[in-house]
Amino acid sequence: MNDRRTFLRLVALVARRDYLRTVRRRGFVLGTALLPLGIAGFLLLSSVFMPAALEPRPGVGAPLTLVNQSTLRLEVPTDAQISVRPLDEVRSLMSTGGLREFYVIPSGYPEQPDVQRVVGPSRGPGIEDLQRRHQQEQLLARLLVASLLADAEVPTSTAARLLDPYRLRDTSGDGPGPVPGFQAAGFLVPYAFTFLFVMSIFITSGYLLQSVTEEKENRVVEILLSSVPSLPLMAGKILGLGAAGLTQVAVWVGAALAALPLMAERVPGLGGIAISPVTLALALAFFILGYLCYGAIFAAIGALAPGTREAQQYSGFFGFFAVVPLIFAGLFIADSQSPLVTALALIPLTAPAAMLQLLALLSEPPWLLVAASLISLAAFAALATLAAARVFRATLLLYGARPSVRRIVDAITARG
Repeated sequence: MNDRRTFLRLVALVARRDYLRTVRRRGFVLGTALLPLGIAGFLLLSSVFMPAALEPRPGVGAPLTLVNQSTLRLEVPTDAQISVRPLDEVRSLMSTGGLREFYVIPSGYPEQPDVQRVVGPSRGPGIEDLQRRHQQEQLLARLLVASLLADAEVPTSTAARLLDPYRLRDTSGDGPGPVPGFQAAGFLVPYAFTFLFVMSIFITSGYLLQSVTEEKENRVVEILLSSVPSLPLMAGKILGLGAAGLTQVAVWVGAALAALPLMAERVPGLGGIAISPVTLALALAFFILGYLCYGAIFAAIGALAPGTREAQQYSGFFGFFAVVPLIFAGLFIADSQSPLVTALALIPLTAPAAMLQLLALLSEPPWLLVAASLISLAAFAALATLAAARVFRATLLLYGARPSVRRIVDAITARG
């Protein structure tokens, strides 16, 4: 019991030391603040520029200005921002800068369907111009369809159905009441966890590699090992830097959730996120276990590599496995029960991203596969941490030299 308490106390001390060292780094602070600052910048730019693209500018007139040279009588709704004016008047407005573009319906319409858009002098269309013209084209198409139907004396009810063929209402088969439709944001949240997992793996592993290699090159680790055995030292480093990675992800997720109501007003499909707490908890569990697996591997790489540059090269090879399930995303969508999908969900290095994708695609979690994947990840994380500690202890005094494969195997199997 005393040995266990001592082990846990040493792990906690090392974890606290490495956590505080990491979160106080300037690069960590800047990297953590990057996403919240990006979201704030998006909201600021969208609040400044997007209203100008969707609303008429003062003094410019209605969003859609028409010159009707045909005999077709235009059915302009009273609430529509459509203005029908003579050609001379709109040319005069354009010459004074009061109008950016107008549309001319030719005299031969509808037999001659070529509507002309007259654009004023400019340096080329920007995003605001493209958005405004897209809105104008939609208004023009709806206006012409309504006018052609009225000219053909189509009954009003039939014309209304041609313009708006149906209204879709979802109902539940279990009883009355609406059913929430497909929520794009809820579907994409587990994918967001996948990308956050991959990003955090590479960012936090960089700090882990740097911590191990720096302490090895500066021989600080010799002083640490005189007070702390290799296993609690390595376990504490992995936990401390993992906590730093989770802190970073928590800040990112918190910033995204805080900005979500504002972003939903500007980006369609972000409103009404519907994701179950079970899916969120499973995503977090795979995220944590996935990091522990990769953290143990990167810690061992830091101990084996002669220097920081070599450690980063070696870690890139193992980090590739984290994104392999994303390469097979099409297979996950087409056949989620494929043997390859199952294999990727069970292999520890690919399991986190694979299971996060399955959680996004399936309405109910595959509980048997979830349990097997979690057991596989937990067992690998424990064994990898033990192996990393043994490798770290065996290669402590190898400065600037690469240990042989036999020596690595002997260290892992505790024969060295």
